[in-house]
Amino acid sequence: MRRYTISVNDTSKVIDVEAIGENSFRVQIDGRTVDVRLEDHRDLAHSAITPELTTQPSYTHGHANGGGPPAPESPTRPATPSSAASAPAGTGAKPTARDRMTAPMPGAILSIEVAVGETVSRGDTVMVLEAMKMNNALRAPKDGVIAEIYVAPGDSVRFGQKLLRFE
Repeated sequence: MRRYTISVNDTSKVIDVEAIGENSFRVQIDGRTVDVRLEDHRDLAHSAITPELTTQPSYTHGHANGGGPPAPESPTRPATPSSAASAPAGTGAKPTARDRMTAPMPGAILSIEVAVGETVSRGDTVMVLEAMKMNNALRAPKDGVIAEIYVAPGDSVRFGQKLLRFE
């Protein structure tokens, strides 16, 4: 669980955020608990932050009104080490921030589910990152072709570190 202090209309508030699934979180603010689901995540270094959250049924006194968190996904493809997977870009154009996927949190790369040259669709699992003893499937933020992979299974990464680049 993480605790944040935020300012809303010049009023300081303390919120507690607990990850309950891959893109699901339990948020408590002013004694009210709601479940939220992250609908979209973009690595837009110079863009305004505009989160899109959908609330789910709230929980009372820590007991769920329904089922538990979703089961984690199991990998479907073998991991590909980055040293064998990296290849130079063919166009010679300078990569932009939108072409890169960065680590959303510090952790360790457990597996890489794609290879250089592979076409992926937005939402496809490209890597699995272990953070805080949880396996997090990192999904492609857009449709594209994998141009370079900068990490390998077992690598420790920090927040914002480049993981891969799209063509």
